Amino acid sequence: MKFYDALQLDPAILKRKIAACGTRQEKLYYWTAIAARSALIVAFAIVFISLLSSVFGSDNTPLAVALFCIMLGIRFVNFEYCIGDSLFTLAAALAILVLSPSAAAVVPPVFLIPLHFVSFLPFSI
Repeated sequence: MKFYDALQLDPAILKRKIAACGTRQEKLYYWTAIAARSALIVAFAIVFISLLSSVFGSDNTPLAVALFCIMLGIRFVNFEYCIGDSLFTLAAALAILVLSPSAAAVVPPVFLIPLHFVSFLPFSI
């Protein structure tokens, strides 16, 4: 197995491979893959969030973190969903995160509670 292929595996699968290994060299190989995978994910998170924060301002750092978490969920969690459904859900979540604060700034105070309820509802389903 190539090292790149080992990086693409789920950590649970890598741990099972480590348990099934017969030699110390194989175990070290898979432990290195787990460590490198973790370091690459953290490095990408730092670069991604820093880049978005510098482009859109530090006030939008929570949105950058949320977007990164959504990307991790799409990439690493196998819900066996259709990718089209996942992308539509991602677009809807981002639209809510972008449009709700703007709408909250211009609507009368009496409509804020229904606006927040409607904005929160898709995330609670």
